[in-house]
Amino acid sequence: MQVLLIIVATSCAADRQSQRDTVWAAHFTSAADRIEARARSVGMARLHDVRAEQAELRGWMETVSKEMALGGAEAQGPGHYALACGERALGRETEALAQLDAAWNAGFRDPRVAWVRAQILSERYRVLRMEAIAAPDGDERKAREEDAESRYREPVLTLLRQAAGAEFPSTDYGAALVAMHEERLDAALELLEAVGRKHPWFVEARLMRADVLLLRAAWHWRQQRRKETGEDMTAAFQAFTDARATAESFAPAHLAMGRYQAAGMKLVRTHFDGTVFMLSSEDDDKPGPAQTGLAAMDAATQVDPGDAGFACEKARFLTMLAERPNSYGALLSLRSRAVEAAQHTLALDPTSACGRMERTRVMVQETEKVLQESPVDFYKLQEALSLLDAVPPSGRDLAYHLLRARLLHLWTEADLQAGSWRAGSKGWQHQEQAIEAYRSVVALEERVPAYWVRLGELLLARASNPTAKDVDEDLEQAGVAVSNALKGGSTKAPEVWLLWAHHDVAHALRKRAQGETAPWRFEQAAQNIRNALINDTHNPTLHHELGLVLLEHARELWEHGGDPTALIDQAEAAQVQAAKRAPSQYLGKVGQAAVHAARAEYAWWRGADPTEEAERADAFYSQARPFFRTQKNQQFVGRMKVSHLLAHQLLEQGQDPEPVLKRPWEGLDIMGRIGQDPVLRHRATGAMSGLRARHSARTDPEKAEKEFLSAEKSYEEALQVEPLNREIRLEEGHLFREWAVVRKAAKQDPEPLLVKGLTLADVLLKERPNWPEALLLRAAILRTKDPASPQAREDRDAALKANANLAPGWRRQFPEDGPKAP
Repeated sequence: MQVLLIIVATSCAADRQSQRDTVWAAHFTSAADRIEARARSVGMARLHDVRAEQAELRGWMETVSKEMALGGAEAQGPGHYALACGERALGRETEALAQLDAAWNAGFRDPRVAWVRAQILSERYRVLRMEAIAAPDGDERKAREEDAESRYREPVLTLLRQAAGAEFPSTDYGAALVAMHEERLDAALELLEAVGRKHPWFVEARLMRADVLLLRAAWHWRQQRRKETGEDMTAAFQAFTDARATAESFAPAHLAMGRYQAAGMKLVRTHFDGTVFMLSSEDDDKPGPAQTGLAAMDAATQVDPGDAGFACEKARFLTMLAERPNSYGALLSLRSRAVEAAQHTLALDPTSACGRMERTRVMVQETEKVLQESPVDFYKLQEALSLLDAVPPSGRDLAYHLLRARLLHLWTEADLQAGSWRAGSKGWQHQEQAIEAYRSVVALEERVPAYWVRLGELLLARASNPTAKDVDEDLEQAGVAVSNALKGGSTKAPEVWLLWAHHDVAHALRKRAQGETAPWRFEQAAQNIRNALINDTHNPTLHHELGLVLLEHARELWEHGGDPTALIDQAEAAQVQAAKRAPSQYLGKVGQAAVHAARAEYAWWRGADPTEEAERADAFYSQARPFFRTQKNQQFVGRMKVSHLLAHQLLEQGQDPEPVLKRPWEGLDIMGRIGQDPVLRHRATGAMSGLRARHSARTDPEKAEKEFLSAEKSYEEALQVEPLNREIRLEEGHLFREWAVVRKAAKQDPEPLLVKGLTLADVLLKERPNWPEALLLRAAILRTKDPASPQAREDRDAALKANANLAPGWRRQFPEDGPKAP
């Protein structure tokens, strides 16, 4: 009997507990329904500021929180569910998910909890898919799609199974969600059409249908089904329009339209009715996609003017448009409006990572444009970096690191335009920061080849710097970037082939600097660029790059005694193609100039007259119209080399070289002279003074001495900046020998000059053993000291055995001692 009483008492207690649970569940689910109904009625009202209604909802949520405190443990689960519905109605998804987790963990396992959670995650999935469609790079798009699938597909499907019976307003909507996440887009659309017919007020179904149509349009586009793409995009646009008309004060509907326009512009590039998919002109009868998207973003901010997230979505849309404006006026307008939107975002929320990033993005865009036309405002770059550095670690996602890397890469380019930089300089530091920024990018996302390409090119640029110390390590790391870029992507973009080619050329040049040879690297580099041209034959840059590789290969062949004629002809053909595809661009002109300059140089070394080819080269260099300072320096170097070849030829004919020596300088304005790279300037003046000295020595030894002194001073100033520059030291060595010859003829002591030259030659040969040019320098100096020097003959024979092409030049210096060409 006592046992029976205990059982009955326990059962009654359990019943009372169950009753309390049921009462609280009913109470709070009713509160949740009331919150959702109120939010829906507000959203379906005419467009207006909803902050007053939101305050009302927050008041209801405060009441729920107080009731939860009074209700004890039994009230926690359903109470958190009601709060989750409130947070969702306020557009606070993260907080809503936290409340749903709390409800589930408190034991409230009602299917409605799973249903709300499934809806939130599914909406996030669709936003990610829209962002993936809007990604400018195909491989980046694929990676984002994979992320959306891996992050949300199974969780949403699991939640939908748990939510069976709770689907609102119909089971068809739940089935459509399942179909969408299983990539059964046609089935999802059929179900959503049925939901729309039965429940025209259910705006979520309209928005989901529009998203599914856009997903299917993207699939059609990849299959090159242009007609089907246009049909689905038109239908999606209409669905978004209907959703906005149904719920004018429902901000997500307006934001969805903006995302649709952004995705569409990036997907198809042109409007599906054939018009340019950008800003419309003032006399257009209908607004273009950009105006429609902006109007939608404006509507979202009107619904809740105090929402920093909405304000930043508008800023992001504006900066996206500014990436490729259809006119300069539109560019200025877009940037101005983007700045205003970003600043408004930060005024609403000073800690907004999005606001900081979009403000930075505008400054980056402005600097990228300015870089082509005028000096860069480095204070603006510092301001942009400070904005990014203020973003807390929690906000530093992939987009953050990409923007920071882009900013630092731009700063590196700006430093280079302001003047070439060496190890330890600010430009060098910014390049190191850019490299580390891209390392952070690929650490977060290694599947996108474009990111590896940018990292690899930066590493190769650092390795090519004359003052670089860890060249081999940078080349090795660039090789890793090449391998990863080749792994990613179903098809290799031209940039990937080009990086591979640049890496091969860098390795070949490194071998050359070490006294070794790797001609196969040049062959592979040329083939890689030809591979890039298969799918991008109209790209002038690729033709230009191919021409440059062939010229370097020609030099490699020439330096080992071969005939470079065939390779130079191929290089000329490539540069002609570059000029044909971009007649007004700098690349084609300077490329053809480089070809004729190479022919002139090799003609001079063969003992032929280089004048005709040199004049052609100078004409092409003169026609080039460089934008960047590096291009201006490149143009000057080309003209300088050509003028020196002509000067040598004139000197051998007993003529004054002064007119041709002045040519490169006449093309420079005052700002060009001031901004010129110091090493380039000092090397040019040194060579020019040396040639003047040789001419003056015939009639005015005193003037020649002054010119020689000036030349030595210029070379030394160049070597103070780049002490390891071998080409400059080789030129200075020849200067000392020529100077010594003049002094010897004037019955003066040449020994100090010969010692200086011999010291330079010995050091060069220690750094690069068996370098033919350095061997001939030492042989010439020793021959000047002692015509019978055995070491001079040994060095001469070794040099000409390695490169028979140098024999005519030796005979030009020492006709009485010139051996026959091997």
